[in-house]
Amino acid sequence: MRRPAVLLLAGVSLCAAYGGFGVTGSFPGFGGLNARLTELNYDWGGSRNVRVRPPVLWFGGHGAGMVGDFTIGGRGIAGVQRVHGDSITAEFAGVAGFLDVGYRFEPLDFLWVRPYVDLGGALWGHYVHSRESFSEPNFSRGYVGWVLGPSPGLEVMGRLRYIEGRYVGLFAKAGYFIPAYGPEWYIHERPPDYEPLGFNVEVGVRFGRLPIRPMRI
Repeated sequence: MRRPAVLLLAGVSLCAAYGGFGVTGSFPGFGGLNARLTELNYDWGGSRNVRVRPPVLWFGGHGAGMVGDFTIGGRGIAGVQRVHGDSITAEFAGVAGFLDVGYRFEPLDFLWVRPYVDLGGALWGHYVHSRESFSEPNFSRGYVGWVLGPSPGLEVMGRLRYIEGRYVGLFAKAGYFIPAYGPEWYIHERPPDYEPLGFNVEVGVRFGRLPIRPMRI
């Protein structure tokens, strides 16, 4: 007598994870910051408008694990930027960290599309000083701020498998940061009206392990 076939499914994907590094360009609102820097430039004898132009470039890394097609992980980035007026120089430095939650779709074997939400925030500082010296300027101002909020977005990754179960991929992400709390300012005198809300685009390289597919017996 023939017994019915038994179907055994290992339902949870095992050993699925990825990590990598990339560069992010952010496009916040610089109108209020430029107005404040121009005012400081005029106060110290300058005659030109000061313009900080996007994007702000951030460099960093990320990592995540997968349960089925759900992804959860994190990323950290840091960036610096400098702008000159005819009387002052302004440096920008910042760090940001996010919890990344998403869901992967795989329309093709070598391609995935992943809607995601980053939850986290950024801490940054602006150091404005007269051009003749960074360490001992005749004129200086400092502004330190932070902000928290979500950044929903979409990621696309092209994958090249180079060892069974392992891959290297090229990815691109586009998101929109929405401040939920802040910006809050410290160590300041009349801080700039700097609005961190805006688009951000990231491109980079990723290394990972594919999920083990359910076994059928």
